[in-house]
Amino acid sequence: MTEITSASGSVQLTVHGKRMVAESMYAKGKAFLGAAILLRQKGGYEYVVLHLLCQGIEIVLKGLLLAVDYDKYKPKLKRFGHDLLKITDAATDAAGLSALRPSIRTEMESLNRLYSGHLLRYGSGYDILVDPRTIPSRQVLRRMAALLRLVERQGLIRVDAMCPSPA
Repeated sequence: MTEITSASGSVQLTVHGKRMVAESMYAKGKAFLGAAILLRQKGGYEYVVLHLLCQGIEIVLKGLLLAVDYDKYKPKLKRFGHDLLKITDAATDAAGLSALRPSIRTEMESLNRLYSGHLLRYGSGYDILVDPRTIPSRQVLRRMAALLRLVERQGLIRVDAMCPSPA
């Protein structure tokens, strides 16, 4: 069981608690993806859009892994770090999905180099040498949208409790 340390001692998560953690993580990742889409639609700074997209992918897939088998994948999340390819491969295997098509994998590899190297988040010479609008991401975003639909249609993740409608 997972332990949470508090002022009064430690607490172990129940099966339901683990499920809630996985769903919360998935919902956070989905919100990052939504923020990326909205920012792109509003003409926001594309480096930030790409960072939000990658962060959303990372967190959605980690949440999915936790939903599939919390005890198996929780210890592995830190080892995956911010490596989108490792996380994608693990999630693809865990959910029994087909591997990424070569063109999507190439796009993911490009995003992964930038994201895991923190080039999307922090300023560097890269910012002035590469126009972020030339960095492909649309195939990866479409694949993520398809994954979200599939996961939610199959009931692997229940997000309604984590994402209430505005009053």
